[in-house]
Amino acid sequence: MEKQIANRLGVAHVRDTVKSFSEGSISLAQALSELGIGKTRLYELKADFLRAKARGASEEWAPGSSGGNHMQAWPEEVQSFLRRVLGTHSNADRYSYAFAASELGRKFRFAVDRGQVRHWAIDHGIKSFLGKPRVTPHVRRWQRTSIGELWQLDATPDYFFGREHSQLHLIDMLDDCSRLQVGCSLYSHERVDSYLHLFYKAFMRYGQPLQIYVDKATFFCKDDGSDTQLAKRLRFYGITFMCANTPAAKGKIERVHQVWQDRLPRYFKNEGVGVDTPLEVVNGRIDSLVDYRNDFEVHSEIRMTPRAAWEKAIAEGRSKIRPIPDDGWWELVWARWGGIVIGPGGKAVVDGLWCPTGCANGTRGWLCRHVDESFSIVLNKPEQAVRPRVVFSTNPRVGNV
Repeated sequence: MEKQIANRLGVAHVRDTVKSFSEGSISLAQALSELGIGKTRLYELKADFLRAKARGASEEWAPGSSGGNHMQAWPEEVQSFLRRVLGTHSNADRYSYAFAASELGRKFRFAVDRGQVRHWAIDHGIKSFLGKPRVTPHVRRWQRTSIGELWQLDATPDYFFGREHSQLHLIDMLDDCSRLQVGCSLYSHERVDSYLHLFYKAFMRYGQPLQIYVDKATFFCKDDGSDTQLAKRLRFYGITFMCANTPAAKGKIERVHQVWQDRLPRYFKNEGVGVDTPLEVVNGRIDSLVDYRNDFEVHSEIRMTPRAAWEKAIAEGRSKIRPIPDDGWWELVWARWGGIVIGPGGKAVVDGLWCPTGCANGTRGWLCRHVDESFSIVLNKPEQAVRPRVVFSTNPRVGNV
């Protein structure tokens, strides 16, 4: 750095960082990054601080002659936002410094990192944020080299709108190679329909992976080794479940869960998103947060954004992603299936709508309700190399045969 530390950084920030390093609450690497200095200079500051502490003057300690706080003033709308999301009396409703920095970029196009937000908070008398303790997985599995080779999936129930309301189920999915989050939605219940919706959205946007890494929940695995409903649908397109032996083995998705369990309740409260907000609106908000995190937040392990890692893999030919097939079955496989009997005049009644099918009275078929709540009537079950016999549909991507 060209300028002395006392002229680059606020004294309160330098004091807090050196104090934290001296007490062992931050690592050497974190302290060096925070202050932008070398190891020798850091230990000099530590020794000077400890001498001041021994004299009972640690609260007045400064790194040499202080030049004061020369941080350029941030826009008022940025500072007003930070005061609102960081300055509450209870840590329970406060944004983390990382999430506050992310939201400054997404909402105001004001690019700062978590360390700069922390410096601002300290210089403005806002106490340090006390984050939740993070549980480090005991087992780390080597990451895949190609995107689409393995996607990690998990679900977590939590009180996202407070304990006075029902739990919602957060289902996340990310690419193991790039860390790109390919799915993230809240559902009122964890059930087959929820996973069908998540899979359909992710596959339509990003293509088909080879494997999905899951735990041994009954949605994914049966004790007798037979396929579950979800496994059958995935296997139809050559996608298989890979079951983790322990929850800790899915460390990447577990850490993503921790991020959203921390951020979403605070975001909902500060943005006026409540329990009465329709889930499709809530999930639209979540989509925006996830897209911004994918595109602009640098991942600490891969040292780039997930989107950059995804695009780099494509440029280098490291992709196992497969396109959506034009086999006629795609929309139907991810639908909810139920039996239906065609009535007089070749018509079937669905949700009060008379649907002409051209079939004989008493013909048995299948009612398929798609993820967008449109529906189709089909006469045969999915079978490779055989086209579906669709006799009625309100889904434009299916159409009538």
